[in-house]
Amino acid sequence: MHSKTALAGTALALILLAACSGPQQDPVPTAAEAPPAVSDAGGASDAGGASASDSGGATPESAAHRYAVTPPAQPVELTDDCTGEGMHRTALGESADPALPERSGTGLDVVLSGVDAQGRAELTAAVDGGDPAPIEPAAVGDTIMIEDWTISVTSICADEVEFDLVN
Repeated sequence: MHSKTALAGTALALILLAACSGPQQDPVPTAAEAPPAVSDAGGASDAGGASASDSGGATPESAAHRYAVTPPAQPVELTDDCTGEGMHRTALGESADPALPERSGTGLDVVLSGVDAQGRAELTAAVDGGDPAPIEPAAVGDTIMIEDWTISVTSICADEVEFDLVN
């Protein structure tokens, strides 16, 4: 009888110990270990990863990095995305005109690579003369955070995109 009580007490102690220790969790990765942010191109972006610096442009380690796009809170309802409105314009393969203002002595070059089958702009961004990094496909009304700049896409035509500088 004594051994059944001891066995039951041991089993209870093990159950309580397992319950008190809780589930094992992996440590939170540091910024250097964290994977790049990826938007679902229709849902909310994490916005924190969208402005992560790649130290002046894409490098072999960050070549897969894409700047995230944040869709508007309310869908933009237009009959034509080619509105012709926007402070800055980029044509296929050309830098934005007028050029974006420098921030903290650093420049940003945004270039249109093309327009995809869904009518979204395919852009690249080069920070301070670095290698261009792709931006997720963007629709009219989407905002894009790149380092110290936030831009908002205002017009997408077949061979040019216009956008405004938000901050």
